[in-house]
Amino acid sequence: MNFKKYVALFFVTSVALMVVALYNGFPLVQPDTGTYIDQAFSPRFRPEHMPFYSMFVRITCLWTSLWFTIFAQCLILAYLVLKFIRLIGGDKSDDPDSGFNFSLIAVISIISFTCVSWVVSCVVPDVFGAILLLASVLFISDTDIKRRSQAMYLFFVFLAMLMHNAHFPILVLFSLVLLVWAFVKKRQAIIMKSTALLAICVVVWGLMCGMNVVKKHGFTFSRGTDVMLVAKFAETGILDAYLNDNCGKKPLQMCHFKDHVPGNINQFLAPGGPVYTMGGWDSCVEECKTIAGDVFTTPRYLSMFAAKSVMGTLKQLTQVQAPDKVVAQGGGSEAWEKIKEYFADALPAYSTSLQNGSVLSGSSCNFVYYLFFVLSSLWMLLFYGRVVNKELAFIYGAIILFLVVNAFVTASLSAITYRFQYRVAWLLPAANAIVILKYYYYKEKKQTA
Repeated sequence: MNFKKYVALFFVTSVALMVVALYNGFPLVQPDTGTYIDQAFSPRFRPEHMPFYSMFVRITCLWTSLWFTIFAQCLILAYLVLKFIRLIGGDKSDDPDSGFNFSLIAVISIISFTCVSWVVSCVVPDVFGAILLLASVLFISDTDIKRRSQAMYLFFVFLAMLMHNAHFPILVLFSLVLLVWAFVKKRQAIIMKSTALLAICVVVWGLMCGMNVVKKHGFTFSRGTDVMLVAKFAETGILDAYLNDNCGKKPLQMCHFKDHVPGNINQFLAPGGPVYTMGGWDSCVEECKTIAGDVFTTPRYLSMFAAKSVMGTLKQLTQVQAPDKVVAQGGGSEAWEKIKEYFADALPAYSTSLQNGSVLSGSSCNFVYYLFFVLSSLWMLLFYGRVVNKELAFIYGAIILFLVVNAFVTASLSAITYRFQYRVAWLLPAANAIVILKYYYYKEKKQTA
């Protein structure tokens, strides 16, 4: 494929990825979108969020429009998706137009039969979970010896790591499992690349700890980790058991909520919940650190946590659909307030978007996504011997490993919700689409020839 055709394909892919945002009439927003926008244009930073996605919004919006931010997300994802199509598809034809045609059809198939556009069209860092997965799998699997390609993959891994707290433990676990597997199988190249991913984890860990030291928050990766853990303990019932055993023995402010601990993470962290009643995140962090330490050093609580994590992981693995109904973020919501404050000229378009008209739904799309995933997976099982070689089996294994690790980390440390799994789960049916298309596309071309 020549350079001009690649640029055209890259641009078309980037625009096509925005189809949900274009249909909505405005980029999609979530309840915490307002927080990220506020952090982008003010010195206020909340301990539950890393600051880098807000920096990304500030730079990419060009101080003008959130559409530029969405387009920037699409550009990054388009680059990696096209690389992934090339990795799995592999142009077998001498026809110079074949690679372009195949990639274009593959892009259309992926956007049509997966929920990728719902992920990339939203002003939250969820898309960087997909970027982390794609960049990691490409770095591990792509045998392209060009240093530029390998450097680009590592750059996007590093960038994605900075966008969300959960990406650090996800990549650490993913890389460690790959490293152990590579040692057992004596795969030297995978050992080297897994080590490189772990090295990026160390760099990000040092960077975040150093930033918190400079901000006088202590040598810690995230000052909100212990608070989030206790909120998770509340949701799973572990905090109830802990307070019943320790209230009266230890001077815990949390004991004031012993008989009415919120059973939902959002309620626990919301104004009026235990965290804000105790003075906010920074005021209760030491007590939460004590509780978290006790839970992880007491066999009874630790076994409860392990059991809840396993069950949560299984449940999270099923949360792969786009939102059946996108919740409106109209007047009074933080997203609305911050868009009004920083993007006032966009407020009419935002207010009249399908999302804020409460008519945007992914339910009909989800039927297509589920149907394609089931049918394509059955096809893969039936044609496994014809289409799957060792390299492709490894790619599928790496994707599935990442999906399981993602489900485990998010279910263990945060809420169980579609957002944390569907952001990456779309890559499995996307891989199916590329493999199926490759089989029939080149088979047809061979018969025609």
